[in-house]
Amino acid sequence: MSEPTAPDPAAIDPLTFRNALGHYPTGVALITATLSDGELVGMVVGTFTSVSIDPPLVAFLPDRGSRTFAKLREAETFCVNVLAADQADLVGSWRGAESFEDVSWRPSPSGAPILQESVTWIECDYHEIVDAGDHFIVLGRVRSLEVQRPTCPLLFFQGGFGGFAPSSFLAPADHDLIRASRLSEAAMEPLADLAAEVGADVSLLALIGDHDVVIGTERGSATRTFFEIGLRLPNVPPAGSVHLDPADDTAVDRWIGRLPRSAEEVRGRCAELAHRVAEQGYSLSLVGEGPDQETWQDVTRYIHGEPTPHRQRQVQAMHLEHLDYYEPELSDDQTYDVRSITASVPSIGALQLSVRLSGPPAGASGATVAQWGQLVRRRAAEVADLIWARFGEGGVLD
Repeated sequence: MSEPTAPDPAAIDPLTFRNALGHYPTGVALITATLSDGELVGMVVGTFTSVSIDPPLVAFLPDRGSRTFAKLREAETFCVNVLAADQADLVGSWRGAESFEDVSWRPSPSGAPILQESVTWIECDYHEIVDAGDHFIVLGRVRSLEVQRPTCPLLFFQGGFGGFAPSSFLAPADHDLIRASRLSEAAMEPLADLAAEVGADVSLLALIGDHDVVIGTERGSATRTFFEIGLRLPNVPPAGSVHLDPADDTAVDRWIGRLPRSAEEVRGRCAELAHRVAEQGYSLSLVGEGPDQETWQDVTRYIHGEPTPHRQRQVQAMHLEHLDYYEPELSDDQTYDVRSITASVPSIGALQLSVRLSGPPAGASGATVAQWGQLVRRRAAEVADLIWARFGEGGVLD
């Protein structure tokens, strides 16, 4: 009986390799050093690992062609900063030495930058650098280390960044979501009226973190639009602009910053859409071509509470593919198939709510669509009045 033939390693597809290994989460660290001339060097890696206790060794694996690592090698020591889950924005914005101007840091015993907000830092001498295919294995001998912020670390998984939550943390509902659900009890009458008036489904949503979460629904359309209570809609451009004040540059930049790097060319377009939404008082999206079955399954699982970085990217891609269907200029002599109209509920305290009308009758004139938009705005204002009347003195709003 002949021995099975081993597969040729050269035949392994690089994309398949990346995808398979991307399902294993890794920590994220910033390797820093100070060169003899005072230049600061920082390199983000997702390959940091402990190696040995006796002697104390750690390692990271930079690309052989990395110019930043070539700079790091000029220093006698380096410092590993293990990043925290809330430092994902730092990774996305890291541009080299100038990035140190935007973070708080202090020197390690050998002078390498220690980020004030990192979880822990480990200062090392170079112990050995080993060739490993298209990467190096850099072994560092630990000189000193400290846990300075015992919090959840930043993880890299399926090409995206996130944090770690023990399973025991996942069962209780978010505090803001509980409060929002209580508010929804007072707001359903105008939603029911709106659903009946237009013949569409209507949802009340609460902005929880970076997601609009459905906390109340009223059925009014002949077809099911899948907006059940608890459904999570990612607040990523071009969606979610109803919560923005265009004059608040920081908030707008944070919203636009949720776009993937590959979408750099549409950032200006999304900012324009946010201003248009503010002017008209509601967000309008039209029905576009549906995604392929695989993408739709990923999107459905994401919004129903099974998020992964891959599925989040699918949602982002679907939004961007339909960018031209958001905030169209309406014409009275044309007809439109509306996907949704969303208006922000006027301020009711710390929580941000919105009313969303979904799946109204197809083939509506531009004038009718505009009327629907104003109707959604009025009903959103009624929701605010009802909530204030019931909870304003009870402290639930803040």
